[in-house]
Formats: sequence, C-alpha cells, structure tokens
Amino acid sequence: MTVKQTWRVIILVCGILATSSLQLSSENQSAPKPGGTKSAAKAGALPQIWKSATTGKEYRVQIDGDRLTAEWSNIPPQAAKQGAYIRSDCRRSGTRWVGTSRILLACPLPDGKTKMCPMLLRFEVDFISSDRITGGAEILRDFDCGSCEVRKTGWGPFSWAPKGSDK
Repeated sequence: MTVKQTWRVIILVCGILATSSLQLSSENQSAPKPGGTKSAAKAGALPQIWKSATTGKEYRVQIDGDRLTAEWSNIPPQAAKQGAYIRSDCRRSGTRWVGTSRILLACPLPDGKTKMCPMLLRFEVDFISSDRITGGAEILRDFDCGSCEVRKTGWGPFSWAPKGSDK
C-alpha cells in the first residue's frame, strides 16, 4: 500500500468520504430545512454514539447550547497506545455547525516505521435529526508523512447514523 493510499484510508477513519464522495453527494443534495438542526436543541434526545456510514468508525457526539463536539470512540487498541484521536469541535452558525477536526494519526514511513502526525481540518454539520447527522469535511488529497505536511485538500460529504441502527 502506498503512502497516498494509506492516508486516504486514514482520513476515511474520520468519517469523511474521500474516494466515493460523488456517490454520497446525491444523498446530501437537499438543502437543509430552516429547522434542520431543530432537534439539536433537545440534545438529550439524541443518541450519544454515532456510526459513520462510510467508514464504520464510531463517534461520541455531544451538543451543549451552540457547541457540537464529536470524538472518535472506537479507536483500535494499537492506535490508542500511540495516542491517536479525532476530535471535532463546531459552533452553530445559522442552520449549520461549523468548526474543525483536530486529528493525530499514525503515518507509515517507507522504512516500515510510523510517525504520529497532527492535523487540523475543516468540519461542518448541515443536518441533525434523531436518526441522521450529515455534513462535509476537508479531506487530504496530498500529504507528506515525513514532514506531516498537508499539501492539498478537498471536500467530502459524510453521513452518520446512531450506533446499532441499520441505516
């Protein structure tokens, strides 16, 4: 597996769709309704753990007033030992939640070793209901593992459903 392919997989871990974003784009084409995030006001009614439809990764989502946070919760043991994390923090802006994801993931080097690389990428949620969270996030198009340098990014949609649902 090449470094570029590996990073594509790693970014998908974030719940972000990289290579098949066009397929999911059609799911997310409807504009958010003015009350699209209305249920966010009743954060206690929302499930806490959400599963990415694109990666299978799970996120603990919390809403407190005008702040939404999401943290990767099913980190594989080896990645957890290395300190890996994905933490997204957004503020309400109109009908959307806009913010960033702070990420620390292992990047494989040509010599077989890994290097922990921190990243800060844009993250937005455009719809929240009791059975779906959708939005978009910055995705890596070109990344240098040796220097942990983000050279080029793109934008990809994501969709999460409550853990245990068949959606």
